[in-house]
Amino acid sequence: MNNKFIPIISVFMTISLIVFVTLQFYWLKNYYVALEQEFSNKVYSALENTSKNIAEIEVDKLLNENYTNFRDNIKANKDKASLTTIQQTQDSGTQKSIVYYRNIIEKTQFPISKRGDSLLLTKMYSDDAAYKIKKDTSHRELLTPEINQDIESGDYDSKEFVKVNGSNLPLNKRVDAIVLDSVITKELRMKGITAEFGYGVTDKNNKLTNIVNKVFKEKKDTNSYSYPLFTDKKDHTLYTLALVFPKKEYSLAMNNWPMLLGTFLSLLTILGIYIISINYMMRQKKLAEVKTDFINNMSHEFKTPLATISVATDSLANDKIATNPDKVKYYSNLIKQENLRMKKQVENVLNMSKLERNEVELFLKETNVRELIKKTTESFNLIIQQRNGILTEEFNATHYIFKIDEFHISNMLVNLLDNANKYSPETPEISIKTKNEGNWYVLEIADKGMGMETQNKTKIFEKFFREETGNIHNVKGQGLGLSYVKKIVELHKGQIIVESQKDQGSKFIIKLPMA
Repeated sequence: MNNKFIPIISVFMTISLIVFVTLQFYWLKNYYVALEQEFSNKVYSALENTSKNIAEIEVDKLLNENYTNFRDNIKANKDKASLTTIQQTQDSGTQKSIVYYRNIIEKTQFPISKRGDSLLLTKMYSDDAAYKIKKDTSHRELLTPEINQDIESGDYDSKEFVKVNGSNLPLNKRVDAIVLDSVITKELRMKGITAEFGYGVTDKNNKLTNIVNKVFKEKKDTNSYSYPLFTDKKDHTLYTLALVFPKKEYSLAMNNWPMLLGTFLSLLTILGIYIISINYMMRQKKLAEVKTDFINNMSHEFKTPLATISVATDSLANDKIATNPDKVKYYSNLIKQENLRMKKQVENVLNMSKLERNEVELFLKETNVRELIKKTTESFNLIIQQRNGILTEEFNATHYIFKIDEFHISNMLVNLLDNANKYSPETPEISIKTKNEGNWYVLEIADKGMGMETQNKTKIFEKFFREETGNIHNVKGQGLGLSYVKKIVELHKGQIIVESQKDQGSKFIIKLPMA
């Protein structure tokens, strides 16, 4: 992928993600509003049914407990009002119809207190019918004697309505708190509402009465649902029943958790894919850059020895040099040295490749690690001395014989010492210290070189990464040394720690297990 397109694609992906997330939250908001509306409808329906049931319970109590058989002892105060409506209609076919409706209303008012409260019993007798007759222009009498007699002698349907007019009755005489709680609970359960609720009854002045539970007292300032409980003769509200739901939001969420969970998981999935995609593209961009940089540095590393070998070969072809054994030996050693240098570069790349594929197998054996370090530093000390540098050793570890892979540990030491030397711009000052910490063998390699930025402490172990200033690398190399070091330490089940400050040097602490 062209690196120029990665920022453009990232911007469009970000915009798309923002739009998607915004739409999802908008949909969730509307969905929650719909859930709240549905919840409110169910609550108001439950309140309406509760009000009716409480009224019926009150009437039943008056009729069957307080005033037993009052109908047999009290004469009905009959107000008979009858109305008969006869309507003739004619359709476009061959028929005519006669429709009539008639009712008789009978009211009985029974006093239940000395303050004027009463029980109003209303009966309504109703009779209605419809007749269809054939359309006959020659016969003018549509309402025949038979139909007229049928209308006069029609059967009545009876309906009874009871209402308590108790404006002066105490509330505790009209409703019991336990019964009210039971009725509300039943009605809410029938509507599918199981959330905790609080209830309270207020009077016409909106003052809370003694019919109230603990939850309502604690959460009375919460949004409530109210409905008339009792009305007077003119249907004005006397008492109001109010409900509160302290955990309404939790109840709505739990009742709809599959939908909400699915939406939340889809958002997380999209967000995760977005983060992974952006991270992958950035890593690919970075990898392309470091690989290009690696190839450039490898070309430089090979260019110098190849040029040296070429010059040495041309020199050996010269007759004057060819007859001089010392010169021939010198140029032969030079060619061998540069060839070994190139071989080492190739081996570093191959070893790193094997490590990445987990193809490296360690050959562990009991080793005197102190002697291994001394042997390595002796050969490396010559390089330090060429720069007038100092390499100090301090062996404080008393236990230094344990199983390691000599070859890879030796290469690890060379890489660390080489880095300490390369990143010391002036006279190098390098120290090597060893000690024991419990069951660990600790090796410290420190220098007083250029150090590194804090943000680079974790990056230096990445493949191809090298400390740089601006866009110009101060030190040539492949950027594989420290990555190789970390892999070898991890294969030995060890730890590597970096301590560094810019312009003050770096310290690499290697901890290897001795068990």
